[in-house]
Amino acid sequence: MKKILILSRFAKEYEPKRLKEEALKLGYEADIVKYGQISFGVYNNKPYIKLPNNLVITDYNYVIPRSSSKNGSSMIAVKNVILQYILELQVPALNQQTFKNYPLLGKIEQGFLMAKSNIPTIDYYSFGSKKGWDIFLQKSNIEFPLIVKGRFGSHGRTVRLVNNIEELKSDAKKYTKDSVLVQPVLPVKQWYRCIVVKNKAGDYEYLGEMRHRQKQKYQHPGFNFIEEKLVKLNDSRMEELKDICIKAATLFDCDYCGIDVLYREDTKQFVISEVNRTAQFKYFEKRTGVNVADKLLSQ
Repeated sequence: MKKILILSRFAKEYEPKRLKEEALKLGYEADIVKYGQISFGVYNNKPYIKLPNNLVITDYNYVIPRSSSKNGSSMIAVKNVILQYILELQVPALNQQTFKNYPLLGKIEQGFLMAKSNIPTIDYYSFGSKKGWDIFLQKSNIEFPLIVKGRFGSHGRTVRLVNNIEELKSDAKKYTKDSVLVQPVLPVKQWYRCIVVKNKAGDYEYLGEMRHRQKQKYQHPGFNFIEEKLVKLNDSRMEELKDICIKAATLFDCDYCGIDVLYREDTKQFVISEVNRTAQFKYFEKRTGVNVADKLLSQ
């Protein structure tokens, strides 16, 4: 019988519960283990990993690692050690190759690599030190408003809309520990959360998209789309959306990812904002009717 291990920051989070529920429907055994319950180390010069409740990692046929961040902090060290350990043991895992190639894949790396591969993304300027901030603040041609983002962060926790030099100087004091991206505020009325998976044959499958209205706080001041209806783009444009998402998933060698794509009202073009390798899918399942959990277990 196939045995699935689901690693999560919260055992009661929607995605781990759905994955376990779907695994049981398929006749599999499944366990959810929180990253915080795992201990590891070296004893007599041999590495070990200890799971709770006497579970043994080599008993599993497949591992699904969910996000390791929690309330702004991260247990990425635990996640990376586990993924490296099971790779050497030849225990397959979801997104195993992408995490091997890119243990950390922040917004800075994503944007640079996508642009290098001619995948449409958002312009940015980046630095990661107080000296970098000092140089940037001395520029005479800074165009406001602009967006300041942390290299990592979910749910907009590290994203700030900056309207003038005073706000920018204030934010410079808050973003001191890691690299940041400074980006233009684009004229965007709607954006899409898209999901791509790799099937058993190794081919990419586009599961669809959810359309969202851009939040007012991120709206370009020269464009007011708040009162306007969202637009349903034609099939040809949606095929473009699908194509760039598959290109991004291919670039980073993802078995599964959620991709946020903005639609620019000035150029009428799509640009990728972010690729998330542990994307949540609660609302995607509810709005599209696609059984994402089953897709992840059918690889």
